[in-house]
Amino acid sequence: MQEHSFLEEIKNSVLVGDGATGTELFARGAGQDKGIERLNLIAPELVLGLHKDYVAAGSRVIETNTFGANRINLARYGAESEVGRIIQAGVSLARSAAGGGVYVAGSVGPLPTVEGEPIAEQEASACFAEQISALLESGVDLLILESFTNFKDAAAALGIARSMTSLPIVAQMAFDTDGYTADGFSADDAALRCRDAGADMVGANCGYGVTSVIAAIRRMSRLGLPMSAYMNAGFPEQVEGRLVYLSSPGYLADRARLLVGMGVRLIGGCCGTGPDTIRALKKAVRNMDGLSPIAHVKESLPRGAAQTVSANPLPPGRILVELDPPTSLNVEPVIAAAKTLKKAGASAITIADNPLASVRVDTLTVSAMVQQKANIPVIPHLTGRDRNRIAVQSTIMGAHVLGIRSILCVTGDPVRMCEEPNTSGVFDVNSVGLVRLVAAFNAGQRMGRDCQTAFSIGVALNPNVRSISGQMVKLRKKVDAGAHFALTQPVFS
Repeated sequence: MQEHSFLEEIKNSVLVGDGATGTELFARGAGQDKGIERLNLIAPELVLGLHKDYVAAGSRVIETNTFGANRINLARYGAESEVGRIIQAGVSLARSAAGGGVYVAGSVGPLPTVEGEPIAEQEASACFAEQISALLESGVDLLILESFTNFKDAAAALGIARSMTSLPIVAQMAFDTDGYTADGFSADDAALRCRDAGADMVGANCGYGVTSVIAAIRRMSRLGLPMSAYMNAGFPEQVEGRLVYLSSPGYLADRARLLVGMGVRLIGGCCGTGPDTIRALKKAVRNMDGLSPIAHVKESLPRGAAQTVSANPLPPGRILVELDPPTSLNVEPVIAAAKTLKKAGASAITIADNPLASVRVDTLTVSAMVQQKANIPVIPHLTGRDRNRIAVQSTIMGAHVLGIRSILCVTGDPVRMCEEPNTSGVFDVNSVGLVRLVAAFNAGQRMGRDCQTAFSIGVALNPNVRSISGQMVKLRKKVDAGAHFALTQPVFS
């Protein structure tokens, strides 16, 4: 099909995409130890059959079975050298099923972590470039980047894709039920950034179920950008020994009408959905073409974080002293040290968060005890290394309940420094994402006004580098995310 006809169609029409690939292939008998993308080579008839069923159900856009066709993921199956062959076969199978009236979209998903650590930036770029290049060479009509949970990875893939092609690019991210990414970007902020990075259409898929997709689209809808939405069928539950997705095609079809009413122009399904879902979606949106056309706005990205309640400023004075939590159960020496430092003129104490990736009494417990018993303001460090997104938010809420009013958001020392076996970093959010989360709590945007906090948000700045320019770029991002102050390592003349 013509490369730009997709963009022309979505201006005034609603296109129906396909449903899940992985969960549907598993349901059709694919072994879970084979690698979904490898099925393009070892069980092509299974993949082709699924594509044909989606086309028969009404899909106008079908995705290639290449979501995880990158060398990092394929290395799990010893197939890292087969990236090109797997992708070429995947595009060929989709094209065979598509015929003349269906678009073939090259699917690109996020890269996996390796032993809990994110892939190095240079290696990640090479992986995305290899995958996207193979998709383009194999003849896709457009690209769909999907299921990205943090903006940095999405931006990397999007930048590489746009540098390689003028084909339409759909950028979909996974959001939580409030419409935020794992690294703290609101859906509207992420959408504008994706647009500016080269996306022709922005949207949401998978995430925390239908409610998360609706929350994200609701935020995006005021921007006037072309939008896509691919809903999953919720979270699977055990029923008579089998994992079953309980959201019915009828329910998803009803939600599809709501999403299209918000301006979505490409609607499809994700995990747990199949041809029956697509058939229901097709019927639900059949008469919804010709809605108000999309206005392609070019508003500038707003600077700064969400408006906050009055966060307490740093305590008066300029002397802050960092103390480490104890490696034993005796916190009294830390409290005694804080009292001594206060008498010597310290304005506040900062408490590190498992420094050097070592096991210690947790920072929040120590911070609360020191603040109460030494009667000095305490600033606990908060990292995303040891906590997933749920635990990070619980820690933020707990800090406020305990009377903590300043938090230092840092990445944390790498896990490779620790001596604990079988330990991996979490890093659902980085330091910028932490700042965004705390700022969102300050603004009452995370759990409602009953959970509105009042933190002064700090970040780290390392001046002990050859060139300060890179550090200043990072600091600008942190300030834009909502940081109020920065702490540096010691500086000597």
